[in-house]
Amino acid sequence: MIESKEGYKNSEIGLIPEEWKVVELENVLTIQRGASPRPIDKFITENKKGVNWIKIGDIKKDAKYIIKTKQKITIEGAKKSRPIQPKDFILSNSMSFGRPYISKIDGCIHDGWLLLRNKDENILLNNFLYEVFSGDLSKKQFKKFAAGSTVNNLKSETVSKLKIPLPPLKEQKKIADILSTTDSKIDSITSQIEKAERLKKGLLQKLLSEGIGHNRFKNSELGKIPESWKVTQVKELINNKTLKSVQDGNHGEIHPKSNDYVKEGIPFVMANNLIENQLNIDSCNKISKHQYNNLRIGYSFSGDVLLTHKATIGLTAIVPLNTSIMLTPQVTAYSISNNKILFNLYLYYYFQTNFFQTKLKIYSKQSTRSYIGITAQKKLFILIPPFSEQKEIANILSTADEKIEILRAKKEKYEIVKKGLLQKLLSGELRTL
Repeated sequence: MIESKEGYKNSEIGLIPEEWKVVELENVLTIQRGASPRPIDKFITENKKGVNWIKIGDIKKDAKYIIKTKQKITIEGAKKSRPIQPKDFILSNSMSFGRPYISKIDGCIHDGWLLLRNKDENILLNNFLYEVFSGDLSKKQFKKFAAGSTVNNLKSETVSKLKIPLPPLKEQKKIADILSTTDSKIDSITSQIEKAERLKKGLLQKLLSEGIGHNRFKNSELGKIPESWKVTQVKELINNKTLKSVQDGNHGEIHPKSNDYVKEGIPFVMANNLIENQLNIDSCNKISKHQYNNLRIGYSFSGDVLLTHKATIGLTAIVPLNTSIMLTPQVTAYSISNNKILFNLYLYYYFQTNFFQTKLKIYSKQSTRSYIGITAQKKLFILIPPFSEQKEIANILSTADEKIEILRAKKEKYEIVKKGLLQKLLSGELRTL
């Protein structure tokens, strides 16, 4: 590969190599919207001979291929939907719109998808098209199409007007091959992350039910546990001053509004700021120090264990060192006052266990919306091993998390490389011939 310095021409999408074209999608693809048989529940089937039902929510965001589905629909339902075949290209057209996938299976798509079928594989390759839709050029056009709409969606008539670069077929193949190599590396790391997460999940369940080196067990409100462990409710931990407080943010008129946000200030933490069980400070809105000082409740500090309890239920994080935050009514802070009875990192992992998460879901369903208030949280049971064992358990799980974080950082590095390559290859700045 060599870097091209000349031989470009102006086009509707910017400078491109002279031998490239720019085409509207309708000239190279047929574009059809998916369809849903209604009511869909009537057509879902457990029969293995049913037709694959491809749903956006079932597909991983960073996947390239669709290889299986969680549900199937009946033959009758399939007749009322949009069938697709292996090698077909589909595009999400609502919610997280503009996400491309290539199918490796037969199936049907609902109306949250668009089917983009190649008119001539001697003109346009699906693998090249996938990379085009992964790049910034198409994303910018998608945002422009969706601007002004209350719902982010893409109509087939609008997508048909999308303009894309069209190199000669041989160059399309080389571009797609180069980027596919990077995609394969990212997929490999993603698989390693998923494996490490499964191992951590199994370890979490085993350690938080059997402990380390126990051979004597007893029955409890949470099932069979080691004999030396205790089970207590959150309210009891508050009463005996193990927990200093269990508190969320300000409700009602005193709750900060969007027009209160400032560029620099105190992080105002919402449920969506807890990502992969870590507090992402950079994603938080900020409120002024003056407003922060005049609020009644919601103060949270380094070492507090956070738990989301509204809308998104059950995400957890620990407030980082040297950090003060203000909570919204979506997030509860568990502030520990006696750190010789309860270790914050242990509590953080306990919140992630299946049995605790299941209990949260049961409580939250008792509300008209996904919500579990402070009063209900105080009834929750907490499993308390001896303090030294809490630390051992937390250290083992922390090591597992560190391995996952190393893999995530590695994946992010390759994604940055891919983004740079994508930009250069799809603009013709970096030539492959």
